[in-house]
Amino acid sequence: MQQLLHPICLTLAVTGFLLLCWPPRHLRQDRALAALAGVYGFSALSFLVSLEPVWRLLDDITGRPSTGILGAFGSVVALLALQPVVLAYWALPPDRARKRARVCLAAGAGVIAALAVLFFQLTPAGRTTPQGFTANYIHTGVYQAYLTLYIVAYTVGETVLAVGCWTAARRTDQVWVARGLRVVGIGALMTFGYSAVRLAGVGASLLDLTPPSADAESFAWICADGGTTLTLAGFFIPTVAVHAVPNARAWIRAHRDYRRLAPLWKTVHRAMPTIALQPARTDAVARLRVWDINWRLYRRAVEIRDGQWALQQHLDESVRRAAEQRHRAAGLTGAELASAVTADQLRAALTAYRRDESPQTPTEYADAETRDDVRTPDDDVRALLRIAARFDTEPAQEEAAPSWT
Repeated sequence: MQQLLHPICLTLAVTGFLLLCWPPRHLRQDRALAALAGVYGFSALSFLVSLEPVWRLLDDITGRPSTGILGAFGSVVALLALQPVVLAYWALPPDRARKRARVCLAAGAGVIAALAVLFFQLTPAGRTTPQGFTANYIHTGVYQAYLTLYIVAYTVGETVLAVGCWTAARRTDQVWVARGLRVVGIGALMTFGYSAVRLAGVGASLLDLTPPSADAESFAWICADGGTTLTLAGFFIPTVAVHAVPNARAWIRAHRDYRRLAPLWKTVHRAMPTIALQPARTDAVARLRVWDINWRLYRRAVEIRDGQWALQQHLDESVRRAAEQRHRAAGLTGAELASAVTADQLRAALTAYRRDESPQTPTEYADAETRDDVRTPDDDVRALLRIAARFDTEPAQEEAAPSWT
């Protein structure tokens, strides 16, 4: 049962860990997210070292049989210490959360140190398997103390997690966070079945009674791995709702805006190639740039503005006046009117630039009057998108004549 369930849990833990770690800068900015990534990472490690091939590899590397049991138990205690840290940073003020985190991490480190001391006092009994380790050592006093310490710490950690999750779920007003925390709480309660079977095994050994049956052993692993699966899934629900979904939407929106600015950018870039800091060799290469899309969108906006600034010396008052009359007649006002007029001015200025024509009456862009409303890069992208929506990339019919006639 263990070797069947562990790969499933390992896959879930590794997937969650990788998703939480990208992008890495978020871990430095969000301590709860960093602690949650640690929960998934240590969970993955505990399942990994409990797989028989990895278990045997550790034996060969360390030269000591069954080192995997220390790695597995130590990893579980580490994630148990990190779980209340996640809840603390989610539910408490920063100062109280830091104090709670220090207490939890210190307690976890103390339990791991005690487990290590007890493990190295065990007399090696030859090579074992993850499934047979407990049966080989349960009759020794050192291992009984080792297992009891682990199970007590495990039960206390899961109890703290269950109580903390249900308390936090009642206090939060975010629906998905509350649902995720309740799922975590159910998973924590489910692990009590594992603890009960393990403590029953220790008690049976101490009292020289019949050890738990094979069915009880299967039940223990179902409770442990099933509870862990619910815990990992429950923690991931609010993470997806609060972090992943907004980030995915922002990523999709940035790609959409990047593509919408492409016609305007290409037209300006063809006339002034020097505006591009890192131009793509082909359009296909540009479409493949997916990971740093926010940076590339920012660069595209800056480059369009650079081209707009360079073309300013080719703006003519007659073009602006004619454009304003035409677009006002079409019912445009405010920022939409300024964007439409600016698009016409850009088109005419590009024609004048290619012909090296100078304006009869210089002027400025119509959107210059709206620049005070542009306070962030996002605001600038929105303004440029309005211009791009009105920008005609096809050669104007009147380009055979001077641009301002």
